[in-house]
Amino acid sequence: MTKSLILAGALVATVSGYAWAQQTFSAWGHDFTLSPFTPQQMMVAVATDTKTGRKFNVLKLKSGKMMAIAPINSMQGMPETTQEDMIQ
Repeated sequence: MTKSLILAGALVATVSGYAWAQQTFSAWGHDFTLSPFTPQQMMVAVATDTKTGRKFNVLKLKSGKMMAIAPINSMQGMPETTQEDMIQ
């Protein structure tokens, strides 16, 4: 049991380390560079469609606007955000 916990912890640490070390990614036929990841406190909620029951996460920005959070691979096109709506 202890061995399993240690191995699981090592896997989580390895995967987390890879995510922190990753500085680029490719999507929609484009290559992107990433700014350094920074810890931030966010207002997060779950939005639920009243008809279908489908759910997704939303952030409430400092400006009061809401931003949907979705996995990159689920988006059909490249997102575009105005500078004023950027979180950083």
